[in-house]
Amino acid sequence: MKYKFLLALLVFPITQFVFSQAQLKKVEGIITDGYMPLQNVNITVKEDETGVLTDEKGRYEIRVDEGQTLVYSYVGKQSIEIVVEDVTRFLNIEMYDKIEVLDGVTVTKRKKRSQKELLEEYNNNKDLFKTAFGILDKKRIGYRMVTVDGEDLSQAGQDFVDGLQSRIPGMQVFRPNALRPGGGARAKVLGRPTDLTVPVVYLPRALRSINVVPAAYDVDGIIYTDAPTFININNIERIAVIESLAGVAKYGSVGAGGVIVINTKVGNTAKKEPGTKKPFDQAKLRNNFVDDEDVASTSRPPEYLSILNQSKERDQARSTYQELQKRYASSPYFYLDAFSYFNSDMKDMSMADEITNRFSQDPTVLKALAYKLEETGDHKDAIEIFKDVFVLRPHYVQSYLDLAKSYQYAGLLENSANLFARYNHLINESFFEASKTFTPILRRDFDNLLALNGAIIGNNSTTLKLNQDDFDGTRLVFEWNNGEAEFELQFVNPDNQYFTWKHTLQDNPERIKEEKKHGFSSEEYLIYEPQGGTWGVNVKYMGNKSLTPTYLKVTAYHNFNTKNQKRTIKVFRLGEKNKNLRLLSINSTDFLAIN
Repeated sequence: MKYKFLLALLVFPITQFVFSQAQLKKVEGIITDGYMPLQNVNITVKEDETGVLTDEKGRYEIRVDEGQTLVYSYVGKQSIEIVVEDVTRFLNIEMYDKIEVLDGVTVTKRKKRSQKELLEEYNNNKDLFKTAFGILDKKRIGYRMVTVDGEDLSQAGQDFVDGLQSRIPGMQVFRPNALRPGGGARAKVLGRPTDLTVPVVYLPRALRSINVVPAAYDVDGIIYTDAPTFININNIERIAVIESLAGVAKYGSVGAGGVIVINTKVGNTAKKEPGTKKPFDQAKLRNNFVDDEDVASTSRPPEYLSILNQSKERDQARSTYQELQKRYASSPYFYLDAFSYFNSDMKDMSMADEITNRFSQDPTVLKALAYKLEETGDHKDAIEIFKDVFVLRPHYVQSYLDLAKSYQYAGLLENSANLFARYNHLINESFFEASKTFTPILRRDFDNLLALNGAIIGNNSTTLKLNQDDFDGTRLVFEWNNGEAEFELQFVNPDNQYFTWKHTLQDNPERIKEEKKHGFSSEEYLIYEPQGGTWGVNVKYMGNKSLTPTYLKVTAYHNFNTKNQKRTIKVFRLGEKNKNLRLLSINSTDFLAIN
């Protein structure tokens, strides 16, 4: 094993980013629109334009090499591009509707601008609007959208709602005193629970429908059901009113009564906390409160784990495992979960060791196993697993970070520092390309290693350099074993307000493309001090395009970069789809609760 690992390090500069030259692999799956299978979907290999069509059951199979891109296209649906990885075998795809644009009666070919390009143009183009689903360009959408400039809103009313009413013919507003004297409670107003302390707005189309529903609001990408009257009218940049079914479809039932998009003058990602250099807490000053009834506390375990958990003692657990193995022997995830059960729950180390001999050379399964070992403090065993992954994936930048941190956890600081330094060397020599997302995460880990152990590591590597980082709060690092995993992380601040980070191909395609290009699967979130209470993190899992679970590792660094730094690692099995689960609670010193 050590020989293989050394060999991988020596030959890597020659291989650079060249993917394996293995024979073409078969990728198969089923394509649907979320409800029904789609026939005649065109699947092509982007690099050579070979392709196939789905059959009447939406099924397909195609031969493709690692590193190539599969393009899925269908009339009326948004095209999807997926980079094939070393482990890609099944890709079950859900396709979404596409809105075509017609300029009058003349159809012209236009270059589609990226979200980055639109964001750069936003300040100088009043036809652009920031929404929860990206930036909308009024001139390129396929439906009618009424827009109002913030400077054109009347200052004479109680709030922006009065100013907007004078600009939207047929819009009706019901004030609290008209609904119920005194207000201050919640009640159902024409079909929706509504805060009676704020006005209720009905757009013309909603009033003409059978089910009358109030308008929803999208403020700088955050969706509200109640009118955000906390916004100062002088702080409004622009407003768009969307009533078309095509325009509100992506908002689901929340947008049934139409959506009022509000962009404020301070609603941008570059905003800082007043008087500091710290990022602005995006959950502040908004009424996006978490409803605890919508968050489940537990997920449903697989059947075999439920059966194993009924065992009272080791012999019974072993016997049950032997019986279950006859049924689930083909599933590496059965062995992974069984290992975790015997290692953590039953404390049967000999059985756990026996199970590890059955693991395949699938790097996604091996990474999940290493996560489990790190969670239980078996760092030296985790090193050996991460070495295997490194040999299998020398062109993945995540391989460097995983192994470097594993060395650090085991106290092998020189080994860790050398791997960090080697990554920096490969960047400098252009064998790796710096990633705007991943490189800062890795360098923050590198700096942390030096900040805590610089005197111990010494000057054996001339490439080591500490970059000063004034962050010393709580740092959360999220890592997942499957690059196809789709999920949403909901961060809830101490005031029970939240914002959501979406890791889905539909909402964040450029991010996922960057992950595939560089070979990483991680994200970080920084909670600055003073924290002032308990934060929560919830997760909604959407799957990974195959019928397998995803393993999510969360590492919390409390008092980050200080002599009092404390590290906690927890691993979560994501298997139940489309259910908002309470993942963890955390304060400035420790995890408080774990799902």
